[in-house]
Formats: sequence, structure tokens, C-alpha cells
Amino acid sequence: MTIDSTSPTVPRLPLHIQFALREAVAARFGQPLRHPSHCDALELELQQNAAAGGRRLSPSTLRRFFGLVDKEGGYHLHTLDTLARYAGHADFAAFGQSVTGRAMQHPAAPGAATDIPELLAMEQLAQPERLLLGYFLGRVTRPAQPGGAASPLALQLATHPAGQEFFVESFVDLAHLTSAFGEVLATYLQHKHTPEAQIFGHSALFLAEFLAGDEAAWRQRLARLLALPVPPDVHAFPRGRRAFAEIVAAWYDAPDRVVPTALLARLHQEALTVPRTLVPPAPLPAFYNLFPAGYHFLIAEGLFLTGQFPALLDWLTLTNREFPKLPWLETNVFDQLLRAFLAVAELRTGLIGARAPHLHSLFNLETNSWLLDYFQVHIWLVELHFAADTNAAEATRLRSHIKDFTALHGMPFFEEVARRIVASV
Repeated sequence: MTIDSTSPTVPRLPLHIQFALREAVAARFGQPLRHPSHCDALELELQQNAAAGGRRLSPSTLRRFFGLVDKEGGYHLHTLDTLARYAGHADFAAFGQSVTGRAMQHPAAPGAATDIPELLAMEQLAQPERLLLGYFLGRVTRPAQPGGAASPLALQLATHPAGQEFFVESFVDLAHLTSAFGEVLATYLQHKHTPEAQIFGHSALFLAEFLAGDEAAWRQRLARLLALPVPPDVHAFPRGRRAFAEIVAAWYDAPDRVVPTALLARLHQEALTVPRTLVPPAPLPAFYNLFPAGYHFLIAEGLFLTGQFPALLDWLTLTNREFPKLPWLETNVFDQLLRAFLAVAELRTGLIGARAPHLHSLFNLETNSWLLDYFQVHIWLVELHFAADTNAAEATRLRSHIKDFTALHGMPFFEEVARRIVASV
């Protein structure tokens, strides 16, 4: 088996092989390794495991291998052999043969596209056809269960210009952000180096790390994200995700959990310069990058999740003034959530009561399921605001749904938001 390496003992792995080995180790371990404590437990298992030869791998090595901290370069064969033996193979070479069925190939150089001939015709299609094909690719490559590894096709699409634009950047699979889609983004970032792509990818990975409660990782990611240049033509959604990161990080660091007014004033000013997305002339599904107020939605989401209700009310007043056509997007998840956020802001600032009769009409969604399975937890949080001090049984039911979601998707931050909602009434 040939491996691209900078030295004979430090192989640089093709990403699909590394992810396959991660998945094999996780299967033996019994769960995905997403937190430093998992690596500590695996270190003890490796020492006690006869198949691994009793070899020791440090927790820091394991954290690098499982992507909990940034890693440049390759891995020593000692590391790879130990993990492969733990997963039930004779050594790493045998593992690689079992995954690929042949000798491993050199990985593509950064920026080099892996050719997928069927995608070359995508540019010739009309926009709705391109988007629908991207949607299909997203559906067929999505893992069957949360926590599953990215498929080889999904990783290959992340290296291809058409796959990057019409799959990775359109089928933004936030429900699998702490697992498969996070792996896709890591591959995408290695192959697409435009400022917009780097902002999009790193801000989405920041979201994954923040929702997972991995403070060391998200702080490191935030510093990298804020150091990136932001050209004026960067799309509204990547800029909105970057602003979201600033909001939640500032809130996290505030003793009184209030986002600084100076930050909010700067985001209001930035909103005036963000490029506007044209609303398609004909009805189209709610693809991630087609919503006209993407920047505004993501700031509203950050203010909602951090409980900044006066600021949220002010922001949504601005949003509705700047985008008067939003009420006509009746089946768009982003628009309906903006209206739901407004209802919560009005409730928490005393403008309406908890028994507001219009709440049930906010969620008549007929949009793509890959958006809804992530934003479903936002809907439960909205409903919890209204049930928390009026219907104890409903509040208990909603908190149970949110708890199950956070456990399934590795996003404990949402459960903490639910706890704060109940504690505030």
C-alpha cells in the first residue's frame, strides 16, 4: 500500500481513509469520539487491549486524529497500526486494503478537483435543475443515522467545483454538522480557498463546535474565522454565519450574558452593505442560499438563542422594513422562523401575552426536510417560551423532545437554551 508522506514514518492520509478508520474505531469504542473525555477513555482501552499490543497513544494524539484539535501533517505508523489493530485488523496496511480493495492512492493536491464526469454538465442546466440535482446528491449521500461518517461520494463532491457550489454550499446539512457534514466541510476547505468559501466553511464548523460545547475548539476556530478577509461581494449567508459566531461568543464571555451594544451597532451598519440575494421569479424550494434575508436571519437566530429579546425585536423591525416581501414566502422555513422569533421577542418584552392565539399558525412548513430536521429544535424552543409559564405538561413534553435531539445530534447547547427559558419565567 502506497501512502503520500513527508517522511517514511509520517504518512499523510487520504481523508476518506482517515474518516473510515475513525468510524471503525468509534464502532469498537461504542460511540463517536466527539469530546476530549472520549479520547481519555480510549487511551485506557488501548493500553488494556491485547489486539493493540498494549500500545499507548496519548490523549493529545487521539484528539488530533479525531479532529478535536487542528492537525497539520500526517500520522506516525505506530498511531495508525495501533488504531487499526484496535478496530480488528492486522495492521494499518490491512485496514487500508479492506477499505479500498487496492493500494491507497495519493490524495488530491489542495485546489485540485477530482473529476466526476456527470457533474460537468451541471453548468448547462437551468438554475432550478441545478439546485434540484444538488438536492438529490445531498439526499443520497446523507448518512442513515446521525453520527454516521460522510460517504465517499459526499467527500468527493466536496473536491469538485460543481459539487462544492450545488451540493456543499446549497445542501447545508446542519443536523449532521457535528458528524458527516462536518467531515464534508473539512474536505471542502482543503480544496476551495476563496475568501467566501473559507468564511462559509469555518463559520459552519464554529457552529458545530459551539453547539457541541467544545470551547477550546470553537475559540481556536473563531480566531481563525475573524482573521479571514471579508471582500464586499461575500454572500449574505457566510457573512451572517460569521456575525452569528461573534454574537454567541460575545454573549458567552459576558458576565451578564448581554451582547455588547457596540457589536450590535456594527452589525446594523454591516447589514447596509451585505449583497442582496434576488428572489427567484418562480417558486423554488427553500434552498439554503436563496433566501433573500440570509444575513438578517442568522443574526436573528443568534439573538434568539442567546435571549437578547429587546435587541431581537429591534433587529426584526429593521429586517421587516428592509425586506417587505418576506410575508409572501409562506412555505419558507427561514421566513416562518423569523416570524416565530418576532412572536417570542414580543412575548419577552411584554408586548403580547403567552396565550397569543396566532402561535399555532406560524409553522405551516412545506419545505426541504434537511432544513427542518435542524430547525425543528428551534420550533420547539419557540413553543417552549409560550408553554413555560402556562402549561407545565406541554413544557415537559417539549423539553423531552429537545433533550432527545441534543443527544442524537451531539448539540447540548440547545438543551441549555431550554433550561434557561424555563428558569427565566
